Amino acid sequence: MTKGKNILLFATFGIAAVGVVLFGIYAMWWGLNISINIQNVGSILATLMLIAGFIERAVEVVITPWRDPEAKRLRAVHVAKMAVQSTTQKLPGATPQQVQDATKDQTSAREDLNAYKGQTTRYAFAVAFMFSLVAAMVGVRALWPFLSADTHAMDAFHAATLGQKNTFIVFDVVLSATLMTGGADGIHSVVSAFTSFFDASSHKSKDAAAA
Repeated sequence: MTKGKNILLFATFGIAAVGVVLFGIYAMWWGLNISINIQNVGSILATLMLIAGFIERAVEVVITPWRDPEAKRLRAVHVAKMAVQSTTQKLPGATPQQVQDATKDQTSAREDLNAYKGQTTRYAFAVAFMFSLVAAMVGVRALWPFLSADTHAMDAFHAATLGQKNTFIVFDVVLSATLMTGGADGIHSVVSAFTSFFDASSHKSKDAAAA
C-alpha cells in the first residue's frame, strides 16, 4: 500500500514538473535578474524571521489548550505501562506470556502517544501555514524585498507581462508562507547558509588574487 502511494506521489510530481516546464516554454518569460547585496540579506529577511517567531507563538497558543490534555493523558498511560513492563520483567514468578503481554501493552501505549504527537504536528503545520499565508498575502514576502531593492530588476518586473507578474507574486506568497511555517530557526539557517557561501566565495577570490 505504501509502495503504491509512493509511486502515485512520484507520478503526480513528475506530471506537475513536466507541466511547469511546458508552460515555461510556452510563456517564454525573461528572467528578472535580481542582484543581491550580501550585506542586506540579514536585514531584509529580519522581518520574515520576526513574523515567523510570532506565528510560532500564536500556533502554540492555539494548539496547546486543544491538544495538550490528551497528550498528557497518553504520556501518563505510557509511563504507567513502562513501569508495569519493568516490574513484570523483574518478578521471579512472571511467565513469558505475562512479560510478552506487558511489553505489548507498553509498545501499544508508546505507539498511541507517537501517533497523537504526529497528528498534533500536522495540525500545528496547518495552523502555521494558514497564519503564514495570510501574512504573505498582506505583504510579508521573501523575494519581493530583493526585487524592490534592485532598480534594474524592478524595471524588468514592470515591463513584464501581467501573467509573469501575477505568477511571481503567487510564487512569492507561497514560498514566503512555507518559509514562515518552518519557523524563525529555519529562516535563520537559510540566511546563515547564504552568508557562509558568499563569505567562502569571497575568501577564495581573495586567495586566488593573492596567489
